[in-house]
Amino acid sequence: MVMKYTQLTAAARGAIEMLLKENYTQKEIANKLGVHRSTVSREIDKRRTPNGYFAEVAQLHRQRLQKKSRKKKKFAYSKRQKYICSKLQFGWSPEQIAGRLKLDDPALYVCKETIYQFLYSDPWAKEEKLYQYLRYGRKKRRKQTGRSVYRSKIPNKVSIHQRPDIVEQRIEYGHCESDSVLYPNKMAINTINELVTGRVAFTILERRTARLTADALINNIYKLGLKSLSVDNGIEFFHHQYVTETTGIPIYFADPYSSWQRGANENVNMLLRGYLPKRTDIQDLEQPELDDIAYELNNRPRKRLGYRTPDEVYCHMLKLQKGGAPVALAPRI
Repeated sequence: MVMKYTQLTAAARGAIEMLLKENYTQKEIANKLGVHRSTVSREIDKRRTPNGYFAEVAQLHRQRLQKKSRKKKKFAYSKRQKYICSKLQFGWSPEQIAGRLKLDDPALYVCKETIYQFLYSDPWAKEEKLYQYLRYGRKKRRKQTGRSVYRSKIPNKVSIHQRPDIVEQRIEYGHCESDSVLYPNKMAINTINELVTGRVAFTILERRTARLTADALINNIYKLGLKSLSVDNGIEFFHHQYVTETTGIPIYFADPYSSWQRGANENVNMLLRGYLPKRTDIQDLEQPELDDIAYELNNRPRKRLGYRTPDEVYCHMLKLQKGGAPVALAPRI
């Protein structure tokens, strides 16, 4: 019968010392311990002293080697841990932190899964409840689901299928998506995201009405220098023709129950929910506070931008722009 290799215990080493003193052979010792002969042979050859084999010395030798061979925790390095914790406090996701870390200091790089494991498994991280800094602050990761599209009878809608191809290519600045995120007391927040840079802007709505939404869109169209808008079928976009007539900007409507046609905007809505969860009372929320949230998101690295931030990409586009005045944007949107 072939015996498997077995790690010897302190008691087994004591038995080996005693049996050697009684002149047992290595084969006989192995049979008594129920291990392979080579296990006993390696143990004696590796840990005996010039004066013979002593169990206490052998056990100490084994413990020193075991301690030395232990894999160091990646987060035992304080510089990396400080970097990750500081970015978590700014609302960065583990994926964004990992991607940006690769740019800022490749020597400290760890993948996003390692960061997740640190947050959920490390005793210190669990005690400090660092998971609370994640987008949803959950103890366990869950699958994300989007909300369905509201169907309404909006006159003279222009289908998203008539949108110019250049919008899908994402090579020209100014093409945006918009939506409304609902909150208690019939309040809402209008969200706008630019497709090339990923920059966002948010506007508080005392009510999710068509008129207030139209005013918010017009204000942001002028402020952001937009060229087109893509929206869902929510009743708040009923005055789309008024917006187009006022600004000259076309508005395209996605198909009912096709949120994937505006996937970037759905993601922005989830980012906003990370700051203001679904049942948050926003009656005391001021617009400057909402602008600060947009500012943080505009300075958070994005994977699709090579872990550059939306503001960094926008500034780079301005530098590359030749001829004509750059698009005028507020410094913090």
